[in-house]
Amino acid sequence: MEIEIDRRKIPVIAAALWFLFGVVLFHSDPAIMANFVLIAVLIGVLPYILMSYFEYQRIKSIEDQFPLFLRDIAESQKAGMSLPQALRNAAKVDYGKLTPEIKKMSDQLSWGIPLQEVLERFSKRMKDSKIIRRSVRILIEAYNSGGNITETMESTANDVTIIKEAEKERKSMMSQHVTMLYLIYFIFIVIVLVLSKTLFPILEMSTGAPATGTQVGTFQDPMAACEESGGVYCIFHPVFSAICMMFSFGTGVNCFYKALFFSVVIIQGIFSGLVCGQISDNSARAGIKHSLIMTSAGFAIFIITTRLGIV
Repeated sequence: MEIEIDRRKIPVIAAALWFLFGVVLFHSDPAIMANFVLIAVLIGVLPYILMSYFEYQRIKSIEDQFPLFLRDIAESQKAGMSLPQALRNAAKVDYGKLTPEIKKMSDQLSWGIPLQEVLERFSKRMKDSKIIRRSVRILIEAYNSGGNITETMESTANDVTIIKEAEKERKSMMSQHVTMLYLIYFIFIVIVLVLSKTLFPILEMSTGAPATGTQVGTFQDPMAACEESGGVYCIFHPVFSAICMMFSFGTGVNCFYKALFFSVVIIQGIFSGLVCGQISDNSARAGIKHSLIMTSAGFAIFIITTRLGIV
């Protein structure tokens, strides 16, 4: 008996197996275990993020070819072909990412599936594209009502072209704002590094120093305070401790603030990238690429400067 596994679940299964492998072999070493947990999370989450981005790119590529496809169908109909015949003829033309979808529609028509249902299935497969779904709905209504489908296709193709050109113009205009967000992010990293370089020595000297008559009090190590008393403000204490073990950020006050700054850099990179996508392409999914670039750069800069002793 064969067991069929949904390919979409493979990353989750692989992440779980990796985590179990780490638990069995390194359960006595918290530092290594923390790294296994981090890698397991990446294995389980990163493929879905990349698949979402690649699907977004595929949809955009299909949208770019869709007006050309509609115009070719309209020209075929002017030459005397019916709409099903025009679709079969279009299946022989290369439309990039749209070609497999056209071939699928052509095959469905050869199986005797009604044209309306073929178009509806295509619309469902393109559920992430508002442009194509609206266009297909217009074509189905025109076909069912007996209207001039050729003129409807040409008009729809012109409308889609105008929308896509407007999107490209918007993206070009917003490119300077995306560049500004990149610049702000890297300036933020520099500020964090400079602050770390100047702040850590002061905190080390003041932590645990005996109070004098001129001092109001001494600085208390947040990590030590959380271990002794706890509290709502210590909710991130286990997370920061794990980060310190994974990346050898030291202990005590250095551990707390290095882990804090590191977390802020990563979070800032993720959301700044998503904002870039929303600004330039009006979609947060388009910002996944920017998030990966920013997060990777921030991670590398922080780890390298820490290893070199700069901070």
